[in-house]
Amino acid sequence: MGASEVGGVRKSDLLAREFQGRIAEGAWPAGSKLPSERELARAFSVGRAAVREALKVMQLAGDIETRLGEGSFVVEARRGADRGVELVAGQTIMEGLEARQALEIASGVLAMRRASRSDRLKIRAAIAEMEEALGGDDHQWYLSCTFDLHELIAKASHNEFLMRTTDEYVAPMRRDEWLLSVNYDPDVAARSLALHRGIVAALLDGDEGGFVRAVCEHYEDYPPLRHRGVEGAPVVPEG
Repeated sequence: MGASEVGGVRKSDLLAREFQGRIAEGAWPAGSKLPSERELARAFSVGRAAVREALKVMQLAGDIETRLGEGSFVVEARRGADRGVELVAGQTIMEGLEARQALEIASGVLAMRRASRSDRLKIRAAIAEMEEALGGDDHQWYLSCTFDLHELIAKASHNEFLMRTTDEYVAPMRRDEWLLSVNYDPDVAARSLALHRGIVAALLDGDEGGFVRAVCEHYEDYPPLRHRGVEGAPVVPEG
């Protein structure tokens, strides 16, 4: 069992659940500032890398917002949300990625049948823009382009539910582009581009089996969330 795992579960995921529990119990009320990474690492006897990754999970789940130069703050609970359910359903980053994977498979299969010539041109253009962004070593622009691509695939399905739901999943990740982009290095970027090229190639070729495999490979090995870059990620100044 690796140092970053406990019983096969990543420490960052366990920490995120612990932090979410504190929010649910009211120990960290809406609007309050979380302790610094250093303080959290000391309090929970873990490394700051695990804390930083747990905070990423919470931010992408919509539990907190991180303000550059200020720290992390608890956001207002979403209307009608059951916090107890959120701790076990739909609120970990991996569950979110699994949901996006299912949405994209459904969207892509429909897109193969329904995509217009304009849809196909836009999808090709998105890949070209991703290549241009990486050529300029602009990872935040690159990430924005990947989100565009996933939304274009949903739009090419011409299914309003899939389009709307994909937008709902992508929107919070767009807000956190800077947070995801810090984990990019040339190897991670190249891996990401290769995965997206595979998705697009299979879609445009009408290869359903290849498309499903490519989408699964992408979401099961999501490049921006690889741990290898976390230790070197910029640290938000702590108060």
